[in-house]
Amino acid sequence: MKNSVGLVVVLLGLIVAVNSSSAWGQGYGTDSQNVLTPAAGGMAGVSLARPQDVPAAIFGNPSTLAQFHGTQFTLGGAWVEGYPTVTNNGSLLEIPFSMTSRTQGFAIPEIGVIQDLRALGLPGSLGLGLSGLSGLGAEYRGKAPEGSFVNNITEEYMVLGINIGAGVEVTERLSAGAALTLGTGFEQLGLVGPITSTAMVHDYALRGTFGLDYDLNPRNTIGLFYQTRMDFDFPQAVRIGSTYHDLHVAQPQTLGLGWANSSMLDGNLLIAFDVYYKLWEDAPLYEDVYINQWAFALGTQLTRGMTKYRLGYSYNSNPLNHSVGDNLSGLPVGQAAVQLFQAASVATINQHRITGGIGRQGVLIPTLDLDLFAGGLFPAHDEFGDTEVSVAAYYLGLGLTWRYGDYSSRPQ
Repeated sequence: MKNSVGLVVVLLGLIVAVNSSSAWGQGYGTDSQNVLTPAAGGMAGVSLARPQDVPAAIFGNPSTLAQFHGTQFTLGGAWVEGYPTVTNNGSLLEIPFSMTSRTQGFAIPEIGVIQDLRALGLPGSLGLGLSGLSGLGAEYRGKAPEGSFVNNITEEYMVLGINIGAGVEVTERLSAGAALTLGTGFEQLGLVGPITSTAMVHDYALRGTFGLDYDLNPRNTIGLFYQTRMDFDFPQAVRIGSTYHDLHVAQPQTLGLGWANSSMLDGNLLIAFDVYYKLWEDAPLYEDVYINQWAFALGTQLTRGMTKYRLGYSYNSNPLNHSVGDNLSGLPVGQAAVQLFQAASVATINQHRITGGIGRQGVLIPTLDLDLFAGGLFPAHDEFGDTEVSVAAYYLGLGLTWRYGDYSSRPQ
């Protein structure tokens, strides 16, 4: 019996670490999906057809890199926070509890550079960048009643990605691109019990991204992209008794379609719309608690002289599966335990987001731009058997972009 309880607690810690976005996970599920980049962050992350900042092109649809001319370098980042509250009536661990995670927020880097290759006779651009792709954290120690196992749980999970990609103009209207991501994942369960122990471990994984971008006419552009799965195997991350276990976690395959229009107000109003489909049911670990997810994002940008005003809204389907079985990662832990794990992934239940931002060209020097943004996820509540969860989250960030050479064709 003690071994079974210990195993359940370990798995609870794992799911909190990987799926709870108490400090990150501001995108869709656990993927950030460009919602934290300097300009796209104010437009709910829309970036698949006509991205408005350097990192959004590098970490989004790589074919859009061809839209950038000259040399453009962005140094930026975001601060993200959220505090889920999880309540259980004691049906699983025998001690009722209601606790709110109080982990600190995360500072997420958004850094990128795009180099125009046209001077070399190549009709396109190369991009290189560093970004936070996925990550979560939770802190429950000392929050539950005395004797509750969840008092031993504190976790962090993060994925940082280095991207290199290129976009090439195939014709005057069509561009194609590809990018390779080297992801570094860090995972720490932070659980210490009578028969269990965990350690901070890391792993590397690769992901490919492929995209197309097509100008229907000078004012309308559509973009398509596909991301492969990113698989991490965290070696010997958990010890149960005398046996060490690896943890296999994968960020999902993602399909995306984007549209951008600049036909209104003499081209000064940009309206963009993105659609994503995430295959969580094909991603190890997530497949036991998630279903595939749709996400829809709408962003606008109004240009007035040297200033750009941005607004955005997004809606995504709730990825939490409300018809789960009694297995998790191949282990028969019982349906109540699986439902508790889902509740611990609280922040992924949020379905509505609103964002805003402002950009200013020519700050301090003519070739330096400043972008500011903020966003929030509307409060949400859900129930999984005898466990309830509620959460709200927010984020804010900025970016400085230096532009050199002939960059007159940058996205407007």
